[in-house]
Amino acid sequence: MESVPYSYEDFTWVPSLSYRLCGYEILDTGRTRRQMLIQLYHWVCVGSHVCCVLFMIRRIIEWDTIGTDISLIIRYATLVTYVINSDTKYGTSQQKGAFKRLNSKLSALFPKSTQARIDHRVNEFYWPRPLLMLIVVYFGSSAMVVLGPLLQSGYIYLMEKRFPFMHCYPYYIFDPQQDPLWYYFLIYVLEWMHSTLMVISNMSTDLWLVCFEVQICMHFDYMARSLESYQPHWTHDSADRKFISDLVDTHVQLLDLQDDLNGIFGGSLLLSLLTTSGVFCTVAVYTQIQGLNLEGITYVIFMMTATSQVYLVCYYGELVRILSRNITHAAYNHNWSDATPAYKKFLLIIITRAQRPAELSAMGYLPVSLDTFKQVMSVTYRVFALIRQMIE
Repeated sequence: MESVPYSYEDFTWVPSLSYRLCGYEILDTGRTRRQMLIQLYHWVCVGSHVCCVLFMIRRIIEWDTIGTDISLIIRYATLVTYVINSDTKYGTSQQKGAFKRLNSKLSALFPKSTQARIDHRVNEFYWPRPLLMLIVVYFGSSAMVVLGPLLQSGYIYLMEKRFPFMHCYPYYIFDPQQDPLWYYFLIYVLEWMHSTLMVISNMSTDLWLVCFEVQICMHFDYMARSLESYQPHWTHDSADRKFISDLVDTHVQLLDLQDDLNGIFGGSLLLSLLTTSGVFCTVAVYTQIQGLNLEGITYVIFMMTATSQVYLVCYYGELVRILSRNITHAAYNHNWSDATPAYKKFLLIIITRAQRPAELSAMGYLPVSLDTFKQVMSVTYRVFALIRQMIE
């Protein structure tokens, strides 16, 4: 039995649900009591994040608690780059008006009838299962980064009958001999909320980008297939001209939608690609210094999922470029010889515009594609090798 084609809302529920994990709703659905409680939870996460970042800045300025500890310096470098990366993406998500406008345009363009959805191959562009698994692993490994010290403390207590009161981030210094017990729990709550906002902002903003980009890819693919299979003939010139003029309008609309998407995500993409290498390098060096204990293994898994996240964005940047360029091939390949001159003029417009393919761009400075991913990983390895050599 053939599966039922997905609706537009089926595509948006993944990034929407992801952001709801920190109480944030980009496409505001109302002002119910439940929504207000969720929003309150979100502002608690924001407040905790601000508090932790201020403490981090204070420790860096003081420097007394860091000193010449290479491991701690590397860890602070990791945290600073990750905070910048996450906060940039969180700032991107604050463009609610732009998100809603782009979402509304894509929703209006989405095929409405069942047959139209089948023709567009909607289900082939739906969230693949490996990607959904990646999201789960990313959130799980990120949670383990925070919970790992607590689990280690519990293990030490069971083995040695002492509780070392370990926690995730080095911003807060807890002395069990002087500080009350509630202070330790407060630290852990703050760190959990702080981590929640960073991790979810980092992943969810990229999920919204992928969600929108997938829609554009789907329409480019349908447009190319429709054009290539069409059989124009001078005997039905009126229908031919309507078909090709609608195609021209759709092509212009898709290029405009890609520009809108670049306008929303371009800044975060640029800074993300610049800071990602730093995050990977410092995490790799820190893991090498710490060794493969629970914390080290957690960081390795986190780094692997974070690498997959960058690959995901670059993959869809490559896909939209390929599918938009396929329109030129479709225009050349379809049987246009029996069409009228008016039809051929419209076809020439499409070919001319498709010469410059749509691309996912980081503020116009850097096209995001698989080549970009290779460059990022190449720079990461070189910097990692340099830092490791300096330490040794």
